Amino acid sequence: MSTRFIFLLSLTVLLLFSQLSPSLSKLQNAAAEDDDEDLSFLEEETDAVPHGDGHDHDHYPDPDRFDEEFDNEDDLDNYSDLDDSELDSYKEPEIDDKDVVVLKEGNFSDFVTKNKFVMVEFYAPWCGHCQSLAPEYAAAATELKAEGVMLAKVDATEENELAQEYDIQGFPTVYFFVDGVHRPYPGPRNKDGIVTWIKKKIGPGIYNITTVDDAERLLTSETKLVLGFLNSLVVRFAAFTISRFVYFIKKKKKKQGPESEELAAASRLEDEVSFYQTVNPDVAKLFHLDPQAKRPALVMLKKEAEKLSVFVSHSADGNFSKSEIAEFVFANKLPLVTIFTRESAPLIFESTIKKQLLLFAISNDSERVVPIFQEAARLFKGKLIFVYVEMDNEDVGKPVSEYFGISGTAPKVLAYTGNDDAKKFVLDGDVTLDKIKAFGEDFIEDKLKPFFKSDPVPESNDGDVKIVVGNNFDEIVLDESKDVLLEIYAPWCGHCQSLEPTYNKLATHLRGIESIVIAKMDGTTNEHPRAKSDGFPTLLFFPAGNKSFDPITVDTDRTVVAFYKFIKKHASIPFKLQKPASTSKAESSDAKDGIESNKRDAKDEL
Repeated sequence: MSTRFIFLLSLTVLLLFSQLSPSLSKLQNAAAEDDDEDLSFLEEETDAVPHGDGHDHDHYPDPDRFDEEFDNEDDLDNYSDLDDSELDSYKEPEIDDKDVVVLKEGNFSDFVTKNKFVMVEFYAPWCGHCQSLAPEYAAAATELKAEGVMLAKVDATEENELAQEYDIQGFPTVYFFVDGVHRPYPGPRNKDGIVTWIKKKIGPGIYNITTVDDAERLLTSETKLVLGFLNSLVVRFAAFTISRFVYFIKKKKKKQGPESEELAAASRLEDEVSFYQTVNPDVAKLFHLDPQAKRPALVMLKKEAEKLSVFVSHSADGNFSKSEIAEFVFANKLPLVTIFTRESAPLIFESTIKKQLLLFAISNDSERVVPIFQEAARLFKGKLIFVYVEMDNEDVGKPVSEYFGISGTAPKVLAYTGNDDAKKFVLDGDVTLDKIKAFGEDFIEDKLKPFFKSDPVPESNDGDVKIVVGNNFDEIVLDESKDVLLEIYAPWCGHCQSLEPTYNKLATHLRGIESIVIAKMDGTTNEHPRAKSDGFPTLLFFPAGNKSFDPITVDTDRTVVAFYKFIKKHASIPFKLQKPASTSKAESSDAKDGIESNKRDAKDEL
């Protein structure tokens, strides 16, 4: 019985194998055919292009990139390639930086260890942003010297090992050391910002004002501050000896004020604003508070268009809490309208308020439209950031305008969701208060239709590489009947320029295949929600019949053969590339010449 069963099982397996073998043979033959495909004609005069991305372009335009400086790790590796004459031609401006300590590898460790508080700037002599920071940094060093804080700098182009040790990936990079332990400095790149930030890190975070003279000096020197008018002040125990502290506790001559504790706690959450407190009615009056006002009261003063903001509790019981104070300061610390500059850019980029309204106008129109924009900004404090971009400012305004696709000279208002999804929305028509108000409300409620940049659609598009712009993207790239390879490039990108000959040659070889489209799009002037780019060049493949899915990122060697194999592997529509006739004729001619030569040789021998 068992023998018969084994026989029948063996017979069944043999029958199944005989039926499957033709199919397996076909698959093997197809694979072998692909492997044996002669692609030598694709390799002629083709050099491999370096495989790497250029600058990221999907984010809000960072002024650190306007000068096309070296602002990423790859670029830092190349500063040694600079011509010495270029470095020699740069002359440092005269800056009184006598209080800034120059650190090198030999003295760095000892200095940051022996000094409790040290701020260190890693810079490059050719970096424009380092040059802009230099006078502010020097002024901060002079002011903070009396506080026992040392400011120092390191030339990262000379001190390579220090730059590597501290992972310097851009200039300037600033660290703050406390007892030899460092953390990044995230604050503003100006003297007041640096001083305020450091004082908060080394001090109690909140300071008492007891006299009118102190208050007057403060109002002259500070550009942005918060004052609490309280019933009692927090006792600063650090000022007492142990014996005095014990005496104080026993006598209970003054207890800690709960309002002061809340104010101090809120101050530690905010790096950009100085916090003060007083119980003196005359001091409160100087800060535009009613001396008879119910305490606690709070006011913020700024040297801006909106000079005064008064705290109003939104809780039912009028709670003076850390969270409400912090929310008030956060909503009011920025100007009603922030002018986009190199210095203000970090405040815009790093704000937790991501949604922004941007006014684009030339300087001659600013007096007319900026006040309207400011009035609108009062309605959206803490909800939207209002930014004015001076379009005719060559240094900053023009690059920002170009990034957002704003042209012409007429004032325009644009809404921007921030770097996370980078959606833009344009306000149609004239800039009026009512229109901005309605536009802002619709923006907050996500009711607006996104705007995408586009060059004009080309009148003719007969080249081997098809030109894609925002307005013909659907027609060309999202055509379900075509397998489409798309390059997103930037005209100034060196990687893109190196790739161009290879890309053009690929398109030339594939132009006879109806189902394949080789295309390119200028990513600096065109946008589409399906064309996501993290850098230049970005290569995306859109298979036919699958255009509703995300495209395939092309991650392969930058050669004609590699691109061809990638397309053949991922294309929805099978194709076969025919060897060019000129190549076949040349081979036939070579073979014929060989035969004729052999005949002549034989004849000569006879």
